[in-house]
Formats: sequence, C-alpha cells, structure tokens
Amino acid sequence: MTIPQDPIQFLTLAEAHAIDGAMLSTMEKFMTRITVSSMRIIVKIAQDLKIHAEELAPSLIVQWIEQDSQIRQEQGEDAAFLKWSSPHPDLDFEDTRQDEVTPAKLSSHEKFLTRMVISAMQALVAIAQDFSSHIEDLTVEQIISWVEREAKVKREQGVDAAFLQW
Repeated sequence: MTIPQDPIQFLTLAEAHAIDGAMLSTMEKFMTRITVSSMRIIVKIAQDLKIHAEELAPSLIVQWIEQDSQIRQEQGEDAAFLKWSSPHPDLDFEDTRQDEVTPAKLSSHEKFLTRMVISAMQALVAIAQDFSSHIEDLTVEQIISWVEREAKVKREQGVDAAFLQW
C-alpha cells in the first residue's frame, strides 16, 4: 500500500497570516504572496534541473512548465507538479505580448502563471543576494522582512510603494 504524498503548499495559512501582519500595503502583501508561491515553483524547477534556483533562465522556466503541462494532459493532474486546471479550459484569450512565453505550448492561464514566476525571479534573486543565500534556502520571514525594508525605503523616497519593482 502506498501512502499518498501531501501536495505541496505554495502558501500555508501561517505564512499568509505572517504576510497579513507585515507592515505592507495591500498590493505589497499581494505581491509578497505571489513571490512566496512562485519561490516554491522555482525551487522545484531548480531541484529537477539540479541547479541553484538563481541560475534559472526564463527559457528554462518556460520549458519546465510546458513539460509539466504536457504531463498533466497525458497522464492526468495527479502526475503533474502544478495541481491546477482552469475551470474554463476552453476559455482562452489572445496573447499579444512578445516575450519568451508567447510561443510556448501553454494555455493562456499557464502563460499567466509562467510570467508571474519569471517576474518573481527578479525579486527572489535580489532577496537571496541581500541575505547571501541561495533562493532555495530563503525563508518566508526573510522575504517579508526584505519587502518591508524595500517598501519603507520607497516610501521615504516618495515613490508610490505600489510600483515596487518585482
């Protein structure tokens, strides 16, 4: 008898509460949740490729998510890492962006996720550098403290914190 593995949690309830308690605007909290969730995907990709997460190029992220999508289509959702599917799989929107994600064999929902993960990489690389760490060794507390510090600096400079670069 096999014991089913717990599905990965991209954001635990305790982490969500910690982010909610941070000295951040609503948008900054939202972006922090995305960053933490994306980190979990990035770490899985890096583990599969046997490299440090900060070495991931956008093209590798796209290829990995394409492969995971193909696994989901061919073997079912349980075989894939990303355990989500659109409630409206036939609802697709035109992708007019021109980037490394555009030609990928992904649904519009998967392309959105892929772009979100690629975007989060910028913040995660900066956070890891600030903590002299690898992305895969970061804690949620480190991410929150970094975002709080960056938001405070932006506010002191008079920059709208909603436009923090992620």
